Amino acid sequence: MNKLFVAALVGSATLFGASTSVLASEQECKKLKNDHDVIYASKGFCFKDPEAKAKFNDNCYTTKPKFSEKEQQRLDAIKERQKELNCK
Repeated sequence: MNKLFVAALVGSATLFGASTSVLASEQECKKLKNDHDVIYASKGFCFKDPEAKAKFNDNCYTTKPKFSEKEQQRLDAIKERQKELNCK
């Protein structure tokens, strides 16, 4: 009986750890998307995505924003991290 209890406890802890990891990845994906959108919005980008549109389109004026080298590097890093995390 003790072995069964220990196995169940270990299994539960493993599942909890996995679900915590998934939740952390989802939160990081949301933050990365927001960071991306903030950079685009700061350049007057007009979003088509309904969520971003509602949040950022008040002062939009372009669909082809120009970024500084630093902004582009950050966007590239965001894209790479999103790819690593398999963000939607």
